Amino acid sequence: MTAARPKEIRFNALEQGNPSFQSFGLWAHPRDKAIDYTSQRYWADYARLLERGLFDNLFIADVYGMPDVYRGNSDGALRNGSQAPSVDPALLLPGMAAVTENLCFTMTGSATYERPYQFARRISTLDHLLEGRLGWNIVTSYLGSGARAMGLDGLIPHDRRYEMADEFCEGVYRLWEESWGEGALQKDKATRVYADPSRIKRIDFDGEFHRFSAIHATEPSPQRTPVLFQAGGSSRGRQFAATHAEGIYLNGTTIEIVRDKIATMTKELESLGRSRDSVKFFAGVSVFVDETDELARATYNDYLQWSSLEGLISTMSGIMGIDLSQYPLDEPIVYEENDSNRTALEMFTRNNSWTLRQVLDEKALCGTNMALVGSAQHVADELIRWMDETDLDGFNIARIVAHETYEKFIDLVVPILQERGRYKTEYAPGTFREKLFGETRIPETHVAGSFRR
Repeated sequence: MTAARPKEIRFNALEQGNPSFQSFGLWAHPRDKAIDYTSQRYWADYARLLERGLFDNLFIADVYGMPDVYRGNSDGALRNGSQAPSVDPALLLPGMAAVTENLCFTMTGSATYERPYQFARRISTLDHLLEGRLGWNIVTSYLGSGARAMGLDGLIPHDRRYEMADEFCEGVYRLWEESWGEGALQKDKATRVYADPSRIKRIDFDGEFHRFSAIHATEPSPQRTPVLFQAGGSSRGRQFAATHAEGIYLNGTTIEIVRDKIATMTKELESLGRSRDSVKFFAGVSVFVDETDELARATYNDYLQWSSLEGLISTMSGIMGIDLSQYPLDEPIVYEENDSNRTALEMFTRNNSWTLRQVLDEKALCGTNMALVGSAQHVADELIRWMDETDLDGFNIARIVAHETYEKFIDLVVPILQERGRYKTEYAPGTFREKLFGETRIPETHVAGSFRR
């Protein structure tokens, strides 16, 4: 019997439209370019670099609001450029798509604060402009400051936000998949019929959280429904991801944790009639690589000199909904049930029982990601080991120093992975979903596909 061929590793660049995302304070490093993150040229150069490295996807995280739990204000986050200020990820994509041909792009969009009709229109427009290279990272938004910015008194309860997201997704799926039937778009100059009204349906949606009656404003885009990503780690989040996601982001500091998370999610998928092959799993990683282990450690130590502990604690306090200024350095952080990001909260409390000192010592440059430090050979070995021992499909590689992180990775690690037959030497053709799954349309086994007519 022929042995199964090892999986090809997939890479997403993990980013956010701000000075410092998960490497807090590194925007001030002499070689870092993120101070120009508001420039279109910055993002164009970024996209060209990633396409040179045959990255699958530039994934841009996003939040409403900014971290303001630490000491009761956002001063620490703003002072250190830590996930604040920020730009709208959707507006970055067309410019990057214009200078690339195959790199795909995933934008984060909130199912809590958007409205289905307008969001569906924006996504379809982007999928047209990106020629089918679009993904949507579905979030429910966890910052209290974001809730207040959107006119609420505070966060909507955690599980309630997922109920809202289920309904929101149904609304946009019906606009994308059901409103315009197959063959509705004629574009026939001879008959002077652009669209056949008999094949176009008004969607009357009457939910608990959203109501609308509308024909989808935008003609069907290459994918109709973009590739769907999610990162929910709580019990309710896993249920949501198993229902909706085609790509699942997860974090774990050991192979055992990641392997168990994938096994748990696979059971969730199967309980809903979906197969393991219908989803790609990606783990977050921060890579510090150079030609030798010694040079890589020197690079890590150099970066560490520029890290901001205040920026780290400000951001982590916002993510977990706990003011970490109250904790002694060596006291374990205690799980406190709240409506913030329970994935991160559980990671640093129930899963590991971290102390504040451990967070400061080990997470200043990588946030919730695992860190790989070493030569290109060592990094390639570790990535392959994690793939083979966890059933991962790939990794989200976080920016540390822009654009040096990806330049080193592409120049040093990618050739080794290609030599070992674990990384592509050219892009597969087609849309984002075609590159990932070999299909343009979302399958009928997915809830979105069930609305196709």
